[in-house]
Amino acid sequence: MRETEIEAKRENDKNMKIISVVAAFFLLFVAILVLVTVSKSIKKLEVYENANFIEVEANIVEYKEQKDYIQSYYVTFYEYKSPNGEIYSGFWQTKIKTEEEAKAQIGMKVPLYIDEELHLQTRSLNTDKTGVIIGVVFGSICLLGSIGLIVKMSVQLAHWLKKKNNLKEVQYEKENKTKRPKNFCTLNLAIMFFTVFAIIGGIGSSVSQEKTYQKYSNAQFVEVVGEIFEYKEFELSDSVYYVTFYKYVSEEGKEYTDMWKNDINTKEDAESAIGSKVPLFYDKELGVLKSMSDLEPVPKPDHTLNIILVVVFVVLFVNSLARFIRFIIRNEQYKAEQKMQGKIIE
Repeated sequence: MRETEIEAKRENDKNMKIISVVAAFFLLFVAILVLVTVSKSIKKLEVYENANFIEVEANIVEYKEQKDYIQSYYVTFYEYKSPNGEIYSGFWQTKIKTEEEAKAQIGMKVPLYIDEELHLQTRSLNTDKTGVIIGVVFGSICLLGSIGLIVKMSVQLAHWLKKKNNLKEVQYEKENKTKRPKNFCTLNLAIMFFTVFAIIGGIGSSVSQEKTYQKYSNAQFVEVVGEIFEYKEFELSDSVYYVTFYKYVSEEGKEYTDMWKNDINTKEDAESAIGSKVPLFYDKELGVLKSMSDLEPVPKPDHTLNIILVVVFVVLFVNSLARFIRFIIRNEQYKAEQKMQGKIIE
């Protein structure tokens, strides 16, 4: 009965240690994720609070139908062109139930606040800090909990290592000192190569995401004029339709062409469109858009996961490198000892 209780206690202690390790790293991951997100929100709030917003009137210019798993709805979009030609746009209202309600907003003037120097826009000057406060409190609690568990496990690990080292010193005198070290060089080399590629890939991914975000966040679209230069005839289900194409040549001499309309029913209408001018929106980096609502928003990339993965792979690389070097040293010691004893090494 006594041995059974001891075994049960050991098993329970082992399970508690596993749970503590998982909980510590989970809380640390959550804390990092939350605090990084909150820090970005705080920086964004600071930028908006220090901005010199002026109120302007934007126009509702279009609406689009959106669908989710339950139903379809409509979203309206606003647009404002500043005196320097910069376009400010975004969605105005979502979850509009009927197309008639969405269509009725077209042409409506709505208040918008912009800072032309910082290229910022907002629909309201009121800032809600509730989410930031909750995030700071929750992230701090997770971080403190993780630190507490890590400190506790570190103390337990130190005691365990001390006992283990003392036991190893006693056992070492009894073991054969000439035992050949185990060779895991192939495995360690494979891990090192894999982790190097993973580290490079993780860093490259973050750099690429950041470059893309900077390109979109620094975009300054200006309204330009293109020209319809050709049309093409297409057939679909025994019916004929025509597609017109526009062309725009930038000041740098770069030519942009794309479809303008794809619902023209007669050849005469398509021919009459040749040479007509059409409004476009141009940015030096991102090219030409037919409408600002065609610009897909690119959220600021969150590099937290990439950073965690890179750190993990760096630890794996260092561990495998240390094991690889340790094997070489031990193997050389083994060979030297064998030579001293006059034994033949295969």
